Amino acid sequence: MKIRNIYLGKGIPFFCIAVTLLCIIVTLISQLIPSTFFVFAFFPLKYPWQIITWIFLHGAPQELLPPDAPYSAIDLTLGHLGYNLLLILPFGILAEKILGTKKTLVLFAVSWVADVITMLIIDAVYTKILNESELAGGAGASGLAFCFMPIVMYALFVLGRKYGFGKLFKQISFYFLMSMAVPTLIISLSPSVSGVTGIESMIIHLLALVIGIIFTIVFRKSINAYFDIKKPESAG
Repeated sequence: MKIRNIYLGKGIPFFCIAVTLLCIIVTLISQLIPSTFFVFAFFPLKYPWQIITWIFLHGAPQELLPPDAPYSAIDLTLGHLGYNLLLILPFGILAEKILGTKKTLVLFAVSWVADVITMLIIDAVYTKILNESELAGGAGASGLAFCFMPIVMYALFVLGRKYGFGKLFKQISFYFLMSMAVPTLIISLSPSVSGVTGIESMIIHLLALVIGIIFTIVFRKSINAYFDIKKPESAG
């Protein structure tokens, strides 16, 4: 089986398509009408829908950027949105095709709850403990996007084990996924390149990777079943 056969296989990745469209729409609105950014963003939390809309919001208005920032708000927005979609589309679609939309929705629910709790803790640390001004912003789907990578990495391992790693390493799709996985790990571990929020983004990225690993362990049998992996019978 080739990686592209998974993408072209039966089933429509409704979840990943919906998330992609919402990210584009919400982000576009915030750029066309800058005043809506803080209506969608997590900080400051004033409206109930912000606990979900911040996931689909990307970038930041010019007023949040440092005066000496080497990039503009539109550059940041396009980079932020583009990178997350480059995880959600290839990695997310692959994961959804293998696990199904229902399990992918469970992954979204778990990551969303974990991210919201983490964001509230971050806010409490800054405002209550460090006595700093209230955070402004808080946006992006990386808390979900990074969850897909461990699932896909394990799926590729299973694929290589069944059909041969030599055949896996000859596929262009494999190197495309690797070219996204490596910088993802670098970004998740480096607060200096985790975006304008620094350490806060790093925490969200690492949390997403941990959730993805846990999810892979919990549903590894489903991943194996997709590739029709049959475990050897126990001795005796």
